Amino acid sequence: MFYTLLILPFFALSIYSRNLSIPCNSSSEIVEFKHNFCESRLQNNNPPEIANAYTSLFITIVPLYYGFPENDYFLNVGYSLFLNGFASFYYHYYLNWLGKQADEITMILANFFGIAGLIQIRYKHNNYIRLIQLCNFSYMYLFLTLNTLLSLDSYFPLFFGIYIAPSLFLIQDIANTYNEPYIQYLAISAVGALCWFISELFCNKYTVYGHVMWHLLFPIGFYKILIHYDLIYSRLYKLRSSVDLALIE
Repeated sequence: MFYTLLILPFFALSIYSRNLSIPCNSSSEIVEFKHNFCESRLQNNNPPEIANAYTSLFITIVPLYYGFPENDYFLNVGYSLFLNGFASFYYHYYLNWLGKQADEITMILANFFGIAGLIQIRYKHNNYIRLIQLCNFSYMYLFLTLNTLLSLDSYFPLFFGIYIAPSLFLIQDIANTYNEPYIQYLAISAVGALCWFISELFCNKYTVYGHVMWHLLFPIGFYKILIHYDLIYSRLYKLRSSVDLALIE
């Protein structure tokens, strides 16, 4: 039930955003696409979105503050978030197609690398680990490809919500296996997602900062989980190295 509440906003935003059409200027033509931000709708769909843009930079600060993980996959999540803050700033400030792609590609990559690291921890002795990683890579590749199509622009929240689902499953599975806390961190991210959800469905001068709360809360919750699970990886890696060394001797 908790996981359903966490990903429900993405599905709802996907459906709702199909009714929002934002003309976007480029150097040669007007590209029309949809987005999910209340702030610009309250200003006649004109950029910049000042609050959304500047709070995006908080996403860049998160990995700098909490540190970069040891696991290579999780490290790439940190790099993705670091870049996402700048990409999201650009997107919210100019509301153009380039900014949208820069923002959403780093979100997709962050989840891809996160899932890859979780798979490495959970299925380290599984004979099908390469097949599982291939499934993750295939969805990421398909997601990136479909996300370039204007006709599917409004479905990004839906595709991203689907992609979050295996992350949630692996987070819970690993937490149960290694007795790691995670509910409180997921709750932080869930509140951020819910704020965005409310902001877009009930857009007004009071709810306009819902996306700001998304920028502040969603990355903190998931990155805290990432740091905890990186410690699990470090323990497992050291244990495997000790075992391998003992076998060699």
